[in-house]
Amino acid sequence: YRHPVETLTFFGIQPNMTVVELWPFGGWYTEILAPYLKGTGKLYAAAMDPDSTNENDKRYNEGLRKMLDARPDLFSEVEVTALAPGKYEIAPEGSADMVLTFRNIHNWVWAGNEKEVFEAAFRALKPGGVLGVVEHRHNDPNFEPKKPGQAYVGEEYAIKLIESVGFKLDARSDINNNPKDTKDHPRGVWT
Repeated sequence: YRHPVETLTFFGIQPNMTVVELWPFGGWYTEILAPYLKGTGKLYAAAMDPDSTNENDKRYNEGLRKMLDARPDLFSEVEVTALAPGKYEIAPEGSADMVLTFRNIHNWVWAGNEKEVFEAAFRALKPGGVLGVVEHRHNDPNFEPKKPGQAYVGEEYAIKLIESVGFKLDARSDINNNPKDTKDHPRGVWT
């Protein structure tokens, strides 16, 4: 249901690109990106802070590391970096063709570092590079998910936030729009 082929094709991915995946958590997209880029491209997985004492951060990093270590034939070229307050060197400056994020904006808004994250993405990208964003879309286009638990994000809010650091909107897509999502679930996007 995440339409990975259609999503990555829409973003314009090519096997020889340098790609940064922001907060891959357990590596759902990493499992697709790493083999695709292996040998001809480069994948940076900008994971949680490795020095964090937060149990969720540690669990996410352990899950990612376990996945990467289990299949060195597929994942040995993945370079894990950190994306956390004070740690925004997600890849060498101006090195990436593409930076990708899948359903993370709300997390950064809750933490109050959303602008710094997108500034880091902008710095990592080559001129003309692509920032690909997938996020849960709120019915109110200007909705800002300020409180933990609010994971639907206003599309116009997200665009303004991202453009505030230098990006320009190139295209939008409804590939992952689910018209059956009533967005009124008891636990929001986690229902």
